[in-house]
Amino acid sequence: MFTGAEAGAASIVAFLATAIVAAYVEDAIGLTLHPGAILVVCVGAGAAVAVLLRRRAVSARTDFIAFAGIVGGVLSWLLWLAWPALLPIGNGPDLTHHLLLIDYIERTGRLVHDPALSGYLGEMIDYTPGSHLLSVLAGRWTQTDGLHAVYAVVALSVAIKAGMVFLITLRCLPTQRTAKTQRKDRLGFTLVSFVSCVLKNGRLPIALLAVLLLFVPRMYFIGSFAQQSFVAQVVAESFAVAMWWAILAWDQQPTNTAAAVFAIAGCAAFLTWPVWVGPMLVALVGVAVLHRDLPVGVRLRHLAIGILPIAAVALLHAFGRAGAAAIASTSGFVIKPTTATLGWVFPSMGIAGTIVAAFDKRTRTIALLGAAIGVQALALFALARTHHAGAPYLALKMFYLAIYPLAVAGAVAASWALAQALPKMPDSGTDRVRSRGAMAAWIVVFGLAVVITRGLGAMPRPTPVVSDSVNNAGRWARAHVPPQCVDYLVADDDSAYWLHLAVLGNARAAARSLDSSTYEPKDAVVRWILPNGLPYAIADRVDDLPKDIRETVDVLARFGPAAVIKRRGRSVCPP
Repeated sequence: MFTGAEAGAASIVAFLATAIVAAYVEDAIGLTLHPGAILVVCVGAGAAVAVLLRRRAVSARTDFIAFAGIVGGVLSWLLWLAWPALLPIGNGPDLTHHLLLIDYIERTGRLVHDPALSGYLGEMIDYTPGSHLLSVLAGRWTQTDGLHAVYAVVALSVAIKAGMVFLITLRCLPTQRTAKTQRKDRLGFTLVSFVSCVLKNGRLPIALLAVLLLFVPRMYFIGSFAQQSFVAQVVAESFAVAMWWAILAWDQQPTNTAAAVFAIAGCAAFLTWPVWVGPMLVALVGVAVLHRDLPVGVRLRHLAIGILPIAAVALLHAFGRAGAAAIASTSGFVIKPTTATLGWVFPSMGIAGTIVAAFDKRTRTIALLGAAIGVQALALFALARTHHAGAPYLALKMFYLAIYPLAVAGAVAASWALAQALPKMPDSGTDRVRSRGAMAAWIVVFGLAVVITRGLGAMPRPTPVVSDSVNNAGRWARAHVPPQCVDYLVADDDSAYWLHLAVLGNARAAARSLDSSTYEPKDAVVRWILPNGLPYAIADRVDDLPKDIRETVDVLARFGPAAVIKRRGRSVCPP
C-alpha cells in the first residue's frame, strides 16, 4: 500500500525524470528541443504515476501535511539563500563547466555531438546531460533561461530528497495506524484533534529526525551545491533516493508499479550522474534474492521492469563515448569524511542504526544499500590506485550518497533506543507507552531542530560568483568586441573563469584559458595599470576601480555596477 504523500512524491519525481529522458531521446533521434511537447509528456507521466499509486493508497493526512511542509520549508529556505537573483550560489570551476554545457544546449537546442568542440567544452562533451537539460527546459517553461533556472532545479531536487527521506523513514518504522485513526483521516480533523493526533504519533517525530540529521553533515548535504557546485551529482541524488524508496516499497509489497518507479527514476539518475545507479541496482537485486516467498518468474519479471530501461539508456549514452568512463580513475577535489566534517554523533547513530536495521525485514534495505555503497567505493578506490590517481575522487564521493541511508539509520537507532528506554508496561497500558514514546521523540526532535536552526542561522548568505549585471556586461562584450581581447577586473577568480568560458565563449584549450593568471584579480589590476595590455575589460564594480585605471579608460556599456571598459592608450590583442 502507498500513501497520498508517496503518490505525490513519486509523481513529482516522474515528472522531472520524464523531462530528462524525453529530451535526451528527442535529441538522440535528431530533433531539437521542443519544451512545450516535453511538458505535455511530463505532465502525463506524473499524472499516470499519481493515479496508479492512488489506487493503492491509504489515507494518511498527517503524513501528507508533514511531507509538504518539509519540501516547502527546505525549498523556501534554499530559494531565500539566492534571493532575489536566484542565480547559482556555489563557486569553483565545476560551476563554470556546468554552465558551459547549459549555454551550449540553450543556444543550439541540441546536445554535443561534434568531437571538435572538446577544445571549448572539454570533458563536458561526454558528460551526462540530465541536470543541464532539466535546467534549460525549466528556463524555457518559466520564460527565463538556464542560467537563472539551474539553481531552482537544484533547490527543488534537494527539497524532494528531504521529503523522500521522510517517507522512507516512515516505511521503516512499525505502523501505529488503527481503525480509529483511519476513520479520523476520512472524516477530517478539527484543529485540536489534529494537534493531538500529531503529538501522539510516535512515527512522525522519528521520521522528521531523519530529515534533521541530513543537516548535520552540512558540507555534504548543503555544501555540495552551495560551495562545491556539484550540480549534476546533487540533482541525481534526488532520483537515487527515489530509487531507494521504490526498492523499499517493492520489498514490503512487490508490485509492477514500484518496479516501474525504480526504472523511471533510474533512467534519469543515469543520465544525470550515473555513479549513483550502481548501489541502487545492487540493492534491488539483493532484496529480490531475499524474497524467496515469491516465485522466481515473478521476481525476474519485476527485475526486468526495473533494470532493462536503465540498461537501454546506458547503452544509448555509451554509444560513441567509450572514453567517458575514464572519469572513474581521475583525481579531483572532494571533502573527506572526517570528524571535522561530520562530528561523531551522525556517524555513530548511522552505524548503530545500520546494525539494528540489518536484523529487521522492514529496515533491511538500509543495510543493503549501505553495503552496496561501501562495495562500490572500494572498487572505485582500487581503480583509482591502479591508475595512480592523486586522490580516489569518486570513491570519496560515495559518501555524499551514504549520508541518506545513514540519516535514516540514525532515526531507526533513535527509535530503537527510545523503545528500550521506556518502562515495560502491561498490554493494557500500550497507549500510555506510545504516548510517552511520542513525547520523548518530539522532545529530541525539537532539541535537534533548535541546534540545527541556530547553526543555519549563523551561516552567512553566500556571495555568488555570478551576477546579472556582470552577465549582461559579458553578453554585450561577446556581441560587440572580440572575446579573446577582454580582461576581467572582478573580485573573484571564479567570476573571471565563468566570464571567460561560459559567457564570452573562449576555448578551454586556448593558451590564455590555461594560464591561471588570466583569472587572478590582482594580476588583472596590475595589467590595467601598466600599458600595452588587452584593449577591453569587464569590471564588476567600475566605480570601485583604482584611480589609475578609472582615469585611463572609456566606459563602452554599463549595466548597474558592472561595465565594459576600453583602454585609451596602446593595447595588444592576441589573434
